[in-house]
Parts: sequence; C-alpha cells; structure tokens
Amino acid sequence: MAMSTRHIPVLMKEAIDVLNIKQGNVYVDGTLGGGGFAEEILKRLSRGGFLIGIDRDLSAVKNAQAALEEKFDKKNFKLFHANFAKIDEIVKGEGFSGIDGAVLDLGISSIQLEGGRGFSFGEDVDAVAGLDMRMDPESGLTAGDIINGYPEKTIADIIWKYGDEKFSRGIAKNIIAYRKKKPLETPLELAEVVRKSVYKGYGKFKRFRTDPATKTFMALRIFVNKEYDSLTEFLEKLRTVLNKGGRTAIISFHSGEDRIVKNFLKNNLDFKPVNKKPIVPGEEEIKNNGRSRSAKLRVFYYV
Repeated sequence: MAMSTRHIPVLMKEAIDVLNIKQGNVYVDGTLGGGGFAEEILKRLSRGGFLIGIDRDLSAVKNAQAALEEKFDKKNFKLFHANFAKIDEIVKGEGFSGIDGAVLDLGISSIQLEGGRGFSFGEDVDAVAGLDMRMDPESGLTAGDIINGYPEKTIADIIWKYGDEKFSRGIAKNIIAYRKKKPLETPLELAEVVRKSVYKGYGKFKRFRTDPATKTFMALRIFVNKEYDSLTEFLEKLRTVLNKGGRTAIISFHSGEDRIVKNFLKNNLDFKPVNKKPIVPGEEEIKNNGRSRSAKLRVFYYV
C-alpha cells in the first residue's frame, strides 16, 4: 500500500513544523489514521530516533504498518492497537523513560469514513451500512444501540452536549417517533430524520455550509467512543511521559475538545503554549478541504 495517495491530514505541515522534531528523539503519534503524521515524523528521524504509533482502529494500524514498512526501517517505529489514553503504559512498556513529543489529530480519518461503519451519511458510502460509529469495532455500544434504545431526553442531551446542536430536542423527539414504526438501521435513515428536524426549525429558506446532520453524527461518534474521557486522561498522563521541553500538538475539530485542551493549559502551569492563540487553516486549505474549517491546532511544551 503506497502512502503517496493518502489523504493529507488537516494542519499537518503546521503541526509537524511546530513540534520541532530532532533526529534522535522519541515521538508518539496517538491517532495513526492513514499514517500521514507518522510518515512525516519518520522522515525527520535518524537511525537513533523512534516513533510510537497508536490507534484504536485495528484496520488503521494494519494499513499504516504495511505502508510505513515500504519506506522506513522497522527498527525506527512500532505501532499499537490501543487508545492513546494508554500512552504511559505503552511508552514505559517499550523501555523509554520519556518522549520528546506527541501529536493527536482528533478528527475522523478517511479510512473510517470509507469503512462502512456509519461514520458517514453519504449516498455512495454508507447507504446500507449499520449505525456503528465505534473506532474499535469490538468494544462498547454502537450508535444504533443509543439511537434505538436510549430515552428521548438522554438522546437530546447527547446531541446538545457533544454536538452543540440547538435543535437537539426536536431531533430526539423525531427519532423517537421514527423508531416507534421501525428501528433506525442506516446512516441515511438517521441523517434524513435529523435534516427534516433542522429544516423545520430553521425554515426551508435557510442555507447550510455543512449538512444539517453533521453535528448529530459528530455528537454520537464522540459519545460512543468516549472521546472526551480519552483526551482528558491523555492530558493528565503527559507529565509522566513527556520530557522537559517536549512538545505536544493537538488538532481538534469541535469546541468541546478544544475547551478541554484550553482548560488543561489554564489549570496546569507546568505546560506552556507555544502560540498564544490556536493555529487555524488558511484559506487555501479550507477551499481544498471543507472539513478543515473548524480545525484548531494547539501546541504546548512541558516546562
């Protein structure tokens, strides 16, 4: 599998540049995805450098392993099927006293979008896919379990808390009404229920830059995968694995994720931001990739 055709992650150049990678150091890519960050880090390492790659999605780990082996010596990297919140166990387990940098890309990868697990609601991708949305397909509840089993208020609260969706109550009400007739089984079914709910709230003349179902799908994905919990745990463990002066770059796509990072820096003065304000995509990147519009990159170092 050649990596030349991979999708380039949002803000990758900015994140790699500001990590200030040194040839012989040790780094962690906590969200392997398509392997883009891992490849760029390995390009900058010498024989003495090492990369630890982590992903909850086993298919991502396998794909990245095959792709990276084509270009780099296996002595310089090792990949793990795990949650990045386990960073301390993995780093210590490999015999390292500490690492010199880490990167997290909290967006969903193209592998997952195209994997038929319900992350996407495009006609050509998930028309017959189930409502799964688990990054690790062998753990926890699915989005379908939640949509078809949780009470109306709980569904509304999830969509509001994790999606910032102001029509969460109406969406939840219409989900309950739909499932009384039959279970919601595909992403397209759920997307249509959400769209109709939002259209009704705004009126038919409202124009949308993104699909009205986007926030609800994002909320369900974050909740299903306990993404806020993982990010909080990762941040709390950084001081046990990050060397003094070591940098961490985190790319978020949701205000809730960015708020967790921002509050962590505010409450932990032994971590200092490299930039006062988060780095955001330029006009060209937004033009080429509309998904990048909401991205924010925060980079900080351990004092």
